[in-house]
Amino acid sequence: MVNEKKISSAFIYFFGAFAGILFGYDIGVMTGALPFLQHDWNLQNDAGAIGWITSSVMLGAIFGGVLAGQLSDRLGRRKMILLSAIIFVVGSVLSGIAPHNGILF
Repeated sequence: MVNEKKISSAFIYFFGAFAGILFGYDIGVMTGALPFLQHDWNLQNDAGAIGWITSSVMLGAIFGGVLAGQLSDRLGRRKMILLSAIIFVVGSVLSGIAPHNGILF
């Protein structure tokens, strides 16, 4: 007989709700960054561009969720976590070395 631990449903519900809270927090951070983007990219009177910037967060979440589930089924959970970590590190390094005025050379 194998001793299996059962995860309580409250534990699963908590982390499901916590993921929603974090997603809402990310949207709030994006909203806080919009005034700076409007100033730096001269978008004060361009509501369409601001809408696309804001909605790209949602579109990224939709496509990322769909692709992550399918890739996780094909590659496995550990490989997907490693791939996600590599993408995160590369993105962080590129964000860190990005110049303020947008011109690298």
